[in-house]
Amino acid sequence: MLKVGITGQAGFIGSHLAEFFRIKEDVETVPFIRNYFADPARLEDFVCGCDVIIQLAAMSRCPDGKVLYDTNIGLDKKLIAALRKSGSRAHVIFASTTHENREGEYYASKRDGQKLFREWADESGGKFTAMVMPNTFGPYGKPYFNSVVSTFCYRVARNEQPEIIIDAPVELIYINSLCREFYRVLKGEVKAAVYTPPATATKKVSEILDLLLEFRELYVERGIIPAFKDEFEFALFNAFHSYLYND
Repeated sequence: MLKVGITGQAGFIGSHLAEFFRIKEDVETVPFIRNYFADPARLEDFVCGCDVIIQLAAMSRCPDGKVLYDTNIGLDKKLIAALRKSGSRAHVIFASTTHENREGEYYASKRDGQKLFREWADESGGKFTAMVMPNTFGPYGKPYFNSVVSTFCYRVARNEQPEIIIDAPVELIYINSLCREFYRVLKGEVKAAVYTPPATATKKVSEILDLLLEFRELYVERGIIPAFKDEFEFALFNAFHSYLYND
């Protein structure tokens, strides 16, 4: 049985991952709380109990870019210090984004964090995988924070009309699909040091909104379950449905 620790376990992706692993007979989730980062001894104990560590913990928004960058790199350095002190050779899976090459302190922290973990893996004999994720959506994502899908679902569920600022194509991955990809990586089915999971779909922003408005009309106003054309539409409806009864 693999013992898997998830930093950022209380967040959108982390909470879904923990629930996904809970029903896997070959995975045991090691409890983690953010306060461990403030307690080197507790963080070291956590690291010692893990075969795999999924590093999700990060600040994604802050008015002060330096604070954001320093916070994220600081979390990475604390985790690496615990790995070094304990002599751990765990498999670290580092969550990044397909937008990591953009300008900005958040993206810089993702690039530089990967370098730090690669250096640790080279020195220690540990294993490192960068998980470069498309835009992730699913039930209970935080509106105005996790993705455009979360924001649109939230507003359409409340009978509002979201505004499209840029009608660009967006690569999307459903949270359940992402969890399965994490599972494949930690089980060793994916050998790449940098891995980008396949997107569930690529849709223009206007296409996403049109589908959500159709779901509202059919399901909310007329009581009809939509006829889904593909996996993406079914996944999008599941996400939308979670906002109808979640205030």
